[in-house]
Amino acid sequence: MTKRIDIIATAIKYGGTVEDLKDLELSYAPPFSTAKDIVNYAGYVGTNLLNGDFRQVNVDKVRELVEKGSIIIDVRERYEYERGHIKGAINIPLSELRNRIKEIPRDKPVYLHCRTGQRSYNATLALQNIGFDNIVNIAGSFLGLSFYEYYNDQISNRDRIVTEYNFR
Repeated sequence: MTKRIDIIATAIKYGGTVEDLKDLELSYAPPFSTAKDIVNYAGYVGTNLLNGDFRQVNVDKVRELVEKGSIIIDVRERYEYERGHIKGAINIPLSELRNRIKEIPRDKPVYLHCRTGQRSYNATLALQNIGFDNIVNIAGSFLGLSFYEYYNDQISNRDRIVTEYNFR
């Protein structure tokens, strides 16, 4: 992680932009990184947000979405969903998305999330590419939501919006 911070700090020092991050050629070593590094993904997401091509809400807005009965789709695999999920969320794993497109409404906002944000980002882009204009990603992931909600649930003694917190 520190090397990635070094990369971003160096880009800032030399006047690099978010768009520059997506085009960086970084070393690839399968035990340590994917072919496109997380720094590249940060550049893609940042560029999409700046261009208005991608919409998202933060985890601090999820409780409000749940209370309003918003449509939330969890794109994690079934076994992940069963370990804990947002109450009322529909599980459509990314691996099944193509075959279950008809289950996703086009006439109201739909919020997507996953464990870390990468699958929901990919699902959001995939749905937008086939004409969905109502898709919003939940930034911060189920992992981030679990930490956020656990802390706030503990200090305010409120009802959970997740079936189980997930900290790993």
